Amino acid sequence: MKLFLQSSISIVLFFLFAIPASYGGDDPSTFKDWEVSNIGGMILYSAHGENVHGHRFGWLKRSGSCNQDILYLTYSSYNENINVLEKLTKNTMPLKVIFPQTEGVTLHILPEIIGLNGIGNMKIVTLSNIEKEEVMDAYFSKLNAITIEIEEPYTSLFDITFDNWSLNGYVAAKLKAQEMCEGLTMKRDFKVALNH
Repeated sequence: MKLFLQSSISIVLFFLFAIPASYGGDDPSTFKDWEVSNIGGMILYSAHGENVHGHRFGWLKRSGSCNQDILYLTYSSYNENINVLEKLTKNTMPLKVIFPQTEGVTLHILPEIIGLNGIGNMKIVTLSNIEKEEVMDAYFSKLNAITIEIEEPYTSLFDITFDNWSLNGYVAAKLKAQEMCEGLTMKRDFKVALNH
């Protein structure tokens, strides 16, 4: 009887959550300047840089850890010395987060260098492994833009050391990312329940 009840609950939950979540597909959803997409079982909500379109700032959510947002930031450079970063993978890079609409409010963060990829002469560094703090989320939710600057000693490795990102659409993208992440978690949990 207990097994029947668990199976029945799992089936109901599947029809309520997993099937509707699957209609979204892997295409990104757009909310003003922000996009939400499913990338290999993780949900990324992010925006393109205003100085360099290929620069991306956003947050990742992992299935099963939907209340945790992890920084995802990419910067590119044509600087010949950028390959030094390959040797510094797993080290942190100091960044200053500036909120232009506030007077003197800045945050200093130290994300980890998790990757360096190349496209022709251009190198793209990926920074992550910083959890979003409540104070950051409060600023992102209320303001329209942020600026992120690369700080010393890394400035000499980049030809463009700062970029601006719009926060228009941030709140809607964050909510959609949460919804998609919870849908993925339900799918995963449903598969686990069926296998037991």
